[in-house]
Amino acid sequence: FTKGDMLKKILIVLAVLIVVLAFAASFFARKAPDLLIQAVRNALSRDVEIGSVDYQFPSHFEMKGFHIREKAPFSGETSFYADTIELDVSPISLFQKKLTILKIQVANATIVVRKRGGRLMHPLSDAVKSTRVPEGASDRGQGTSSDVSKKTAILPLEINKFNIKNSHFKFLDYDALQEGFVITLDGINAEIRHIELPFSHDKMSYQAAAQVLQGRDQRPAEFQLSGWTRPASFETEAHFTLKNIFLPYFNAYYSQVTPATIESGFLDARMNLNVENKELSTNADLEISGLLFQSYENDNQLFGLKADEILSFLKDSSNKLKFQITARWNVADRSVRARDVIRKSIEHSLKNTILGNVGNILQNVIQRIGEKGVDQSKEDLEFTVKKIKELFRN
Repeated sequence: FTKGDMLKKILIVLAVLIVVLAFAASFFARKAPDLLIQAVRNALSRDVEIGSVDYQFPSHFEMKGFHIREKAPFSGETSFYADTIELDVSPISLFQKKLTILKIQVANATIVVRKRGGRLMHPLSDAVKSTRVPEGASDRGQGTSSDVSKKTAILPLEINKFNIKNSHFKFLDYDALQEGFVITLDGINAEIRHIELPFSHDKMSYQAAAQVLQGRDQRPAEFQLSGWTRPASFETEAHFTLKNIFLPYFNAYYSQVTPATIESGFLDARMNLNVENKELSTNADLEISGLLFQSYENDNQLFGLKADEILSFLKDSSNKLKFQITARWNVADRSVRARDVIRKSIEHSLKNTILGNVGNILQNVIQRIGEKGVDQSKEDLEFTVKKIKELFRN
């Protein structure tokens, strides 16, 4: 062959390859949207409505009118909705037994989670509790039990990166209130990395910021979260920050810890949470300002202590209460109630805080010597010391 003949053959081969690739791309472009819709429905095992799917070769999809509806006992109610979702999907995974999404971007989405009877219901509920397709299951069985398992199994799902912008989250707790206590997060901006369903032992990392709505007459609180979790074992290391929480709005929750009623007060909190070997440990720095009670516990007490006395001991010169809470319990032990652990932790923390402030408490009394007669100041000092001793008798 001459060099000219060889060049012609190379050009012919390249032309054929281009035609084949163009045909394959055209075929995939027609099939890809339907493949993605079916894969998403199989992965979520939910009633998923998708208005339309636009595809850009080789891996970019845009889904519009994406709607997930809840199952019983909230059949038909919205669980997730987004006008537009942009995805970069591994094209190969559309033909495999695992859907791999490289990146998801969602804006102005609405996410709803419900809690009833201790059970959480959310868009991924079925995917979370599902099991993988049994290994060795036949692809072409004839009505065997393995075929039934395959048909009912949920397609494993992997999401490498999930970005959420300016979205909305609503938590409806029917265990806290019969009609449902509502917690709403607005303006959510979040990033979650490495989501796997069913759960794996790999770390899922996350960070998020949002505003907490707390009634028409109160400005929103600020919420921030960062950390990681191994979903299969629930091993966790997370950090929370809350600013300007209006305590009366959350009466449904704090009333589980104390029957006292708060009329006004704002909470700032920084909390670290760790879960290891099913042992949950947490420590939180709390600062409460403008605290005013409508009523105390029985005998005018708070957490087993005289309310007026403990509040006067704890408040600083700016009228704020500052203390730290630490708690630990085995979350797998159903006999232990979180509310009991939290109450005991608060009781212990308050006593320790007062003990740490004894010097300042006594100093404040001594400083009043110049304002009153010496005898009267001596009586105030003796009375204060007596009250502090009474607090620590138990």
